[in-house]
Amino acid sequence: MKKGVYIYSNFNFSVKNAGVTRMLYYAQALANKNTQVYLLTCSSSPINHNSFIEIYPSVFILKNNNITQNFFGTFRFVINLFKFSQESVYEKSFIFYPSPLVYLEIIALFYLKVIKKCSVYYELNEVRKYSSTFHEKTSLKHPKYSIKKIIYTSVFSILEFFLRYYDGLICISTSIETYGKKFNHSTIRIPILTNPDLKKELSSNIYSKKESFNIGFSGSIHPVKENLLNFFKVLGELNKNNYDFTFNLCGHIKKEHYNLLLEQIAEDFNIKEHINYYGNLNAKELSSFLNQQQLLVIPRGYTLQNNFGFSTKLSDYLDYGKLILVTDISDNKLFIKDGLNGFIVPADDNDKMYDKLIYIINNYDNIYDDIHKNANDTSRNNFYYRNFYEVLFNFLFKPVSHSA
Repeated sequence: MKKGVYIYSNFNFSVKNAGVTRMLYYAQALANKNTQVYLLTCSSSPINHNSFIEIYPSVFILKNNNITQNFFGTFRFVINLFKFSQESVYEKSFIFYPSPLVYLEIIALFYLKVIKKCSVYYELNEVRKYSSTFHEKTSLKHPKYSIKKIIYTSVFSILEFFLRYYDGLICISTSIETYGKKFNHSTIRIPILTNPDLKKELSSNIYSKKESFNIGFSGSIHPVKENLLNFFKVLGELNKNNYDFTFNLCGHIKKEHYNLLLEQIAEDFNIKEHINYYGNLNAKELSSFLNQQQLLVIPRGYTLQNNFGFSTKLSDYLDYGKLILVTDISDNKLFIKDGLNGFIVPADDNDKMYDKLIYIINNYDNIYDDIHKNANDTSRNNFYYRNFYEVLFNFLFKPVSHSA
């Protein structure tokens, strides 16, 4: 019997970001002549076979996304999703990829799982109540912020109760799998995923500086979650000691974070002339950006969000075969061995970060080839999405009890 996997979310699967890339790797891992995978953004668009485009063999996304976030639009989407899944004789499973929005999460679980008795799985890649959006403590001095934080954390704490009703949790790290098992004992761990055979489409645009050591960072630019305040301080020390470097960034950044980080903090540490921000790049330009860096960094400090998660940014970095510098957060140390396939330093240790940057800059030409080869082997052996077909398939299509 042919099978169908339906991955649904409030996120737009037509826009490249780390989460979408992860779901596309799931889809490619599972898809074959007997298994079709559909990725659906919560939308008011029609859902039928003519509504999709095939982006990889047996992998389909909606052509037009009239994205909806309201209650009634979300409810209609879930009903249309189920009806579409019934059109072919499939054994089917649904995977929910969560977002900060909650209508889809609640409605789909109730309708698909409780009413229609479908197999529904949950992608558990972060503990949302620990979001970096609300990293500051509540305070009477900031009542509006404090009320928002209390509501936010309360809602997502309550939603954790519903994890037990899913047929299983797909967890991104060992810490989050341990956490998830408090609510649901049916779990598997799928780490970050890569494609070491990725064919890179490059442009002629320049995202690096000649005669300078180019350090790159891509993805969402958040001063606290990514520990960039401390990293800028380390870069300030490099500048004081006359190291010629350029820190190139691309990705989404809020205006207040831009002003704080790229204007105020960069000015305070006298490194504005060493910082280049290239905006939020499309897939082709992002490939060009990553391909031009000598070192790619993920300088995250310790937060509960970072401890439970596993940076999908690392998977993007590994696909480009560059030297990588990460901190000892989450599962990084299970896969990155310092000086062998990359570099790793203790979290929140500016001195160790500074020393490691100096070592890499001074020895780059001598260490690049060996570390590049070992990093590629790590990507292929530990993270290559094709390696996870069997574990994903057996998890999604195992015999399950449909009692909620």
